[in-house]
Amino acid sequence: MINDKLTDQQRVQLAQLEYHDWQVGETVQVDGLIIGQVGQLIQTENGFRATVVISGPHEVTVLLRGSSGIRKGDPTTWTNEWLRVNLPIGGAILNQVPTIPQEMWTAAQQFNKLLHQHPTCRFYVYGHSLGSINGQFALANCAAPDQVAGAWLYEGPNLYWLLGDSQRQIALDLRCQIFNYIDPRDVVALGYLDDQHTIGLLRVVDSLLMAPISQHMWGGYRFDSRGKLQLADSWGPHRRAQLDQQVIDRVQRLQRYRSLLNQELDEQFL
Repeated sequence: MINDKLTDQQRVQLAQLEYHDWQVGETVQVDGLIIGQVGQLIQTENGFRATVVISGPHEVTVLLRGSSGIRKGDPTTWTNEWLRVNLPIGGAILNQVPTIPQEMWTAAQQFNKLLHQHPTCRFYVYGHSLGSINGQFALANCAAPDQVAGAWLYEGPNLYWLLGDSQRQIALDLRCQIFNYIDPRDVVALGYLDDQHTIGLLRVVDSLLMAPISQHMWGGYRFDSRGKLQLADSWGPHRRAQLDQQVIDRVQRLQRYRSLLNQELDEQFL
């Protein structure tokens, strides 16, 4: 299996390719290593996007696309990714209210559909930011856990607090197959109060301090000469609580901006 041979650094490089606009039939490569050919592109009306790579006769790689960002996204980015998913999820986690946006249910449905379409294949999943959100939820609703060989998720908030009992049990069954990476300096990766109440095995990065956007986009990650990611020795809940308060403040500011934006749009059509 090609995915089993990748280093930490190559896995991050592969996850970064989820933001590339692929075409069916294109070859996906990392460091000159062929991961496979794009077999399917998934894009739904509610914003869910994924690239399905056929890595071998019994190996499928799924790249779950993260938030495009307001500056780089198209006109639907603000609506589909931020207002409908990212901000509600942030508020739901902080208030522990199980509000699940439709895109996340779509992610679960599409992933289970892929598992059904390739019943003899082992699946490898990568996701960053919104891709991590969709990946966590899809895996917690996985209909065929035995087909999941591994998942590498980066810089997403902790969805564990929003799951029901049956979803938490599936997440527990898949715990050792899922690697959930967070940079403690990234304010987007909220809700990680300890290393047990998580989806997958929590991996805290020993990061460098960067500008906020760069911090979120793997900018603080460091690797040794063999491509191994440097991880923190211990988990600091006090530091995380401080960052979560920053997120609360940021969510409130963005929600106020959303209200002003909606008010301006209403006035334009009066």
